[in-house]
Amino acid sequence: MAGLTALHGIELVVLLKAAGITGRMAKAHPGNGAGLSTLSVLAALVMVGWQGVRLVRGQRSLNPTGLAAQSAILMTSIAVATQNLVPGFIGIALACAVLVGWGRLANSRRGGVERHAAVPPRPTGTAAPQRALQAGLGGVVLAVVTALVVLAALSVRSGIIFGLAMLAIIFIPLERLFALHPRRVLRRGWRTDVVHYLVNGTALRLGLLVSVVVIGGVLRIFVPAPVRASVSASPGWVQVVAGLAIAMVGGYAGHRAAHEVPLLWRFHRVHHSIREMDWLAANHLHPLDETFIRSVAVLPLYALGFGRVSLGAFLVLITLQAVFIHANVRVNFGPLRWVIATPQYHHWHHAREPQAYNSNYAGEFPALDALFGTLYLPADRWPAQYGVDDSEPEG
Repeated sequence: MAGLTALHGIELVVLLKAAGITGRMAKAHPGNGAGLSTLSVLAALVMVGWQGVRLVRGQRSLNPTGLAAQSAILMTSIAVATQNLVPGFIGIALACAVLVGWGRLANSRRGGVERHAAVPPRPTGTAAPQRALQAGLGGVVLAVVTALVVLAALSVRSGIIFGLAMLAIIFIPLERLFALHPRRVLRRGWRTDVVHYLVNGTALRLGLLVSVVVIGGVLRIFVPAPVRASVSASPGWVQVVAGLAIAMVGGYAGHRAAHEVPLLWRFHRVHHSIREMDWLAANHLHPLDETFIRSVAVLPLYALGFGRVSLGAFLVLITLQAVFIHANVRVNFGPLRWVIATPQYHHWHHAREPQAYNSNYAGEFPALDALFGTLYLPADRWPAQYGVDDSEPEG
């Protein structure tokens, strides 16, 4: 705790120096967003200071606001490192050390906090038939609307069926040869997951377009134009490496927030309601949930000036990786399971076992969970059951 308090103090000093640098940049280049970037650094000062106050007052876990602040500092530091290695590395080391400290502090006091809240029993009475009638009418309306959205998705994305067929050709034989849990190819709920696949692909594209245009446009105002220009002028391989690192941190933070913020969990629990893990279940998502988590990963890249190459590399990687880590395959990757996300690693994230709750948030590299104190990866066993304690609709 003393070490973490000292780290917060050092981070405050570094942020004060950053505020001075951006302030001088604002005077030298008026109208290029440096003034707003100074305000954002001052806002980070306030949030980091508040986290220090919470720590001194006895708090033992980082709240979502603190997670957002430290993740933003870490992602910005990675972008700075593409142009100036020393200050960028200092920011990376500090933000990682602070996140590591909070993670270790939370682990020492965790005591089995559950993310799966039980649903209160449903009331019974004379109004039940009326509610059933309303539910039936609502189901018909929902079915019609869903059918229209599916048709729109097929018309907008002509290759969507081809993509689904290619994934089926790859993963169905794998799941038959290396099955973790033997089951039929057309297992229960496969129709619902196909609809999720058809709808969510188009919904995500539209959602990301809106978030980039609206939120990304606002965020770019806070980044000085010279900074964006210098980042975009970096070599392609530097942009890809740094962009992937920033996107991984953003994805981790967004995914963790989806579990820890009650409003976000209401959407994210749709994905965790699946009881049978396989490649098709990877698409069982609420469109708003998927848009939020992807936006948290992508928007910093757009705001900081990274090019389309890094954005495209990230989207391709997470799409393929997401299908793979949900697959129903018993494959032992040995020591590599600590390096890259594997089905065993992500299956524990979906496990309906208290010791695995609130763990394995990273989508690609377990090192993030190992750093931030949220890794749970038994080497010799797999989860016995999946899902949440809540009851979710099957359709």
